[in-house]
Amino acid sequence: MNVETCKSRTKTGQRCRAKATATGYCSLHSDPGRAAELGRKSGQARRYVLPQDQPVVEMKPPRNAKDVRDVVGQAMSDVRARRLDPKVASVLGYLAGVLLKSIEVADVESRVSALETILKAGPVETKQQGR
Repeated sequence: MNVETCKSRTKTGQRCRAKATATGYCSLHSDPGRAAELGRKSGQARRYVLPQDQPVVEMKPPRNAKDVRDVVGQAMSDVRARRLDPKVASVLGYLAGVLLKSIEVADVESRVSALETILKAGPVETKQQGR
């Protein structure tokens, strides 16, 4: 079975390998505006637009790991429901990792500071029990 291919050339100079219609060209090359139209429709279908009736909720900065967990969980839920752009959620995820690390470092610093304060105070005398 001899199936003719499109007579048009691609941007690289190679011959288009799509099946030709009665005109000798494939469906995209026979109507140059069709490729642009299909691309536009695809882009609009994948676009994330927040509904205008949905208010933007302000959030307080997370102060501990539990708060970070709650924010990330809410972002996951919002992406799934198409209320949040995945790119924004990706940035939130990255920032959540940085924030968790800084919370951990701040916690360690405060513990070390408390221990240093205790050590500077000197030895604590204890009563010896029953000898």
